Amino acid sequence: MVASNRARLFAALIAMIAAYSMGLQLYLNTLNLGSVTAGALQMSRYFTILTNIAVMVMMAGIAMGWRAPRMLILSMVTAIIGVGIIYHVALSHLLNQQGWEIVSDQGVHTVVPVLSALWWVLYATSDKRALRQMHWVTLWPLLYAGYALVRGSVDGLYPYPFMDLNAISPGILSRNFVILLVIFWIIGAIMHGAAQLRRGR
Repeated sequence: MVASNRARLFAALIAMIAAYSMGLQLYLNTLNLGSVTAGALQMSRYFTILTNIAVMVMMAGIAMGWRAPRMLILSMVTAIIGVGIIYHVALSHLLNQQGWEIVSDQGVHTVVPVLSALWWVLYATSDKRALRQMHWVTLWPLLYAGYALVRGSVDGLYPYPFMDLNAISPGILSRNFVILLVIFWIIGAIMHGAAQLRRGR
């Protein structure tokens, strides 16, 4: 997809906010855990962080003129919107954060998702074929699930309550993943519809 100058500037802003938010979180984790390596390893457990990294790289590429495939953009925008929705609906109440932790947390869970959704609505294009290819928006969550489960099976630590095999059964885990994949599919379909609507206008 060819991005306009305004789209490229907006993409650059999203990339910078994502980089700042994650950089701040890495700094705070380094203070808490004693080393950059430990801080980075701890962050790398989370879908939120890995998705923010992917969105940051993609938006930086768009800002520099990369013609990113439409389905890749839709998949990453869908993933980051899912990050925001799932966090605010199911996870935010579990945290007790203070000071700069709140800034970093809201950056990756609220600001980047909202701005990414806005970028898509304002600048993205889509076509009718995308709806038939919507299964691609579930690929990134599936890859992450495999990674998180393998890592959890090694060290016994799972990043989210809804996938913690120390506390839930494989059956409940499977049900939770099906629900999440349906949520991502619905988000992707809504974003596709928004792009189609703008294109029609």
